[in-house]
Amino acid sequence: MGTWGSGPFDNDVAGDLLSAVQAGDYDIDDYASHPDGGYLDADDAQTAIAVAEILAVAHGVAPKPVQLDGIDAAGDVSTLSPEPKSWVLAALERAVSDSDTSELYELWEENGPEDLAAWRAPILSRLASLKTVG
Repeated sequence: MGTWGSGPFDNDVAGDLLSAVQAGDYDIDDYASHPDGGYLDADDAQTAIAVAEILAVAHGVAPKPVQLDGIDAAGDVSTLSPEPKSWVLAALERAVSDSDTSELYELWEENGPEDLAAWRAPILSRLASLKTVG
């Protein structure tokens, strides 16, 4: 059984992503493969949420969580071109839109409306804050 929680780094996919970043093996192009607006599987949604959190820390719109200790968020995202950043925002929107666009949304929806709302609220806030940065 894997790890699954409501925080941006509370799942196995995000843990793998953080390990890759720490090891210097992270390449956003490996993850930015769904620009078409199609259905977003849970792993891709979790990746987008974690990358969005790293972007938010790098741009100073979110405090640095303990999971990012030892990671230079600003350095790790400084080389991102507009295309991957755009993918992250688009994927983040799809992740929290509805069950027709996101498997992760479907999974949270199964937990009930309160859990779904509690999961979506910080992601929607993060999305809004990232739209304000360049």
